[in-house]
Amino acid sequence: MAVDIVMPQMGESIFEGTITKWLKKPGDKVERDEPLFEISTDKVDAEIPSPSAGVLKEIKVGEGKTVPIQTVVGVIDAAGDGAAAAAPKAAAPAPTPAPKAAQPTAKPAPQPPAPAARPQIVPPAQPTRPAAQASVPAAASGNGPSAPARRA
Repeated sequence: MAVDIVMPQMGESIFEGTITKWLKKPGDKVERDEPLFEISTDKVDAEIPSPSAGVLKEIKVGEGKTVPIQTVVGVIDAAGDGAAAAAPKAAAPAPTPAPKAAQPTAKPAPQPPAPAARPQIVPPAQPTRPAAQASVPAAASGNGPSAPARRA
């Protein structure tokens, strides 16, 4: 199964990014969350992790190119583990009808779960009130008009 590698959005006002360096080459085996390439935006430089384990099948956007966010920049073959990925599917026995009612029926081996969808990058939550209002009230701090008068 092919998994698209997309240019992530690194902030609310970021609409494009430049691929500065690919850390892997086509044909290289990659693990999920392993650094795949480096990007540069007007606000941040970052290493982008692999969205899936497999083999880097194709690089669609070369180094030095600037592309909009959510652009497919490469493809990972998630089944690229070769024989290792195909072996569990081939080893699963086909269900056979039971010749006698006394014998339990054979159950097929459970299929591995589908890979989870790539999580959406969500900006951090904004505070519900400004920091000036979130500070300790004047009466509680001992300063301000309602505080007891102090004589020096």
